[in-house]
Amino acid sequence: MHTESDNHINDKINTEQIKMLHDAIPSLLLVNVLVGLALAYGFWDVVSHQSILICLALLLVMVITRGAFFLSYKKYFKPSNKKLYRHSLIIGSACAGIIWGLIGVLFLPTGEQNYQLFILLALMAMTGGSAFTLAIYLPCYFAYVPVTLLPIIIQLFILGEKFHIALAVATSAFFLVLTSFNIRVNKNFKTSLTLRFENLDLIEQLKQQKDEAERANRAKSKFLAAASHDLRQPLYSLGLFTSVLDELIQFPKVKKVVEQINSSVSALTNLFDKLLDISQLDAGVIEVKKQDFCLKIIFDKLQDSFDSQAREKNITINWPAKYPAVHSEPDLLEQIIRNYLTNAIKYTLKGEITIECEVDDSEVNKGMVSIHVSDSGIGISEVNLADIYEEFYQISNPERDREKGLGLGLSIVKRTAMLLEHDIAVSSEVDKGSRFSIFVDQSQLVVDTLGFTTKEDNHDIADNSGLIVVIDDEKGIREGLDSILQIWGYSVIVACDLDDALLQLKSSNRYPDIIISDYRLKEGKTGIDAIKAIHSAYNRNIPALIITGDIASDRLVEMSSSNFQVLFKPVPPMKLRAFLRSARV
Repeated sequence: MHTESDNHINDKINTEQIKMLHDAIPSLLLVNVLVGLALAYGFWDVVSHQSILICLALLLVMVITRGAFFLSYKKYFKPSNKKLYRHSLIIGSACAGIIWGLIGVLFLPTGEQNYQLFILLALMAMTGGSAFTLAIYLPCYFAYVPVTLLPIIIQLFILGEKFHIALAVATSAFFLVLTSFNIRVNKNFKTSLTLRFENLDLIEQLKQQKDEAERANRAKSKFLAAASHDLRQPLYSLGLFTSVLDELIQFPKVKKVVEQINSSVSALTNLFDKLLDISQLDAGVIEVKKQDFCLKIIFDKLQDSFDSQAREKNITINWPAKYPAVHSEPDLLEQIIRNYLTNAIKYTLKGEITIECEVDDSEVNKGMVSIHVSDSGIGISEVNLADIYEEFYQISNPERDREKGLGLGLSIVKRTAMLLEHDIAVSSEVDKGSRFSIFVDQSQLVVDTLGFTTKEDNHDIADNSGLIVVIDDEKGIREGLDSILQIWGYSVIVACDLDDALLQLKSSNRYPDIIISDYRLKEGKTGIDAIKAIHSAYNRNIPALIITGDIASDRLVEMSSSNFQVLFKPVPPMKLRAFLRSARV
């Protein structure tokens, strides 16, 4: 029973056979003309001139007619006329067979065995040579070859002499062998075409599935971008107002409630930051600037962060005694190792965590530094190892308890390692622990530059007199920023759009010292547009900050190329204050 797919492939095979046979027509017609003229010349003194001229005339008519059909096919080919093209090929082959069958009878002189052999060999050569082409489509083969050979075979049998009977039998055997061979050729040809079209169909299906997957991925990214922006707006407002309360409230009980609110805000902020990390990696806006540095730069910061966490769980962290130099991007490499350590502490209930930094001298990883984070935690089964790098995948958190993490850390590790072109590996055994590794290029150069950081006191309110312009179409964010900036001692102008900002600036008769703008403003305008307009209005390169909740790939690329500093909502007050201080206002 033929399926729709089988019929579709058979239809394609039939179309391909027609095309290939038509492409062979010019060479077939040329051979007909040349062989016909050669026979006419060779048999001119043996066969009657009338018979030769009649055969040549028929041959010429056939060649002209088939040539005209061929030119029409090349110029006006339509798949819907496939039946007409198929019939024209069969009829054309039959006409050629009839003419050559007639030539075989008329050019067979009695008593001239040399000429009899000559015409017989000529016909066998014509059928044998063209049969390989006609084997593409068997109806054309059977319309031409039998019609060409049978008349001369019958004529040889009629002559009745042993010589002629032997020639007739030999020619019959040639015909049968040729037919059997061409049937196999046709079968193999159709099989190869079937496989070819099945493969093309599979490629097309894979392409469609790939396109569907890409559309689904784009839809997911679009949804995440929209959801992130819309949720970050009220979250940012909430964070600003709780920061104001934290600055002003002195009552312990109320302050404890504020701290609990801040804890919830921090948890949501952590989720959005992870989503942002993934979006930035997918968008390709993270610029990798590899350099030579000593791993101690990274591990000094990690030790400060994780020793206290480990002590709270009675876990011991064994830090390396020596740190080699590597060639990588310090911040991104730190992010990978930080995720490894976060997971190690999360899934280790007792025991220890060991970090190793080793120069690898093996042939496989020669010239590499292997960084391993090993723990004595719950371990991972071999079945789950392949899934741990997927987003939101967690081995032992079916209830989605946020205190156990989000399931995004290792997904970020995988993307970041690909960006850095570093190999990563994991080995694990259930109830015995896991070992996560990353392999980094070794460097002979140690850069003696340390990035020192200082902790800020949130209650250290500076005496500032600079004017800050805040542009945001969200009322809650404008009011929150206005409150916290005034507490910090700044003069503030808050505006819902560029026109409002310029109008208030004109009324104040002051130029702004800093511009803080949301990226997405009213009427399709952006913070980049607003900042550039204020720069142009005052002819000054005023320090500017874009605050956004957008994680859409195209917007991330645009913001990255603007060369303005960008912070993503919700912006912790400490980061905002750090920017203001760096702007020297």
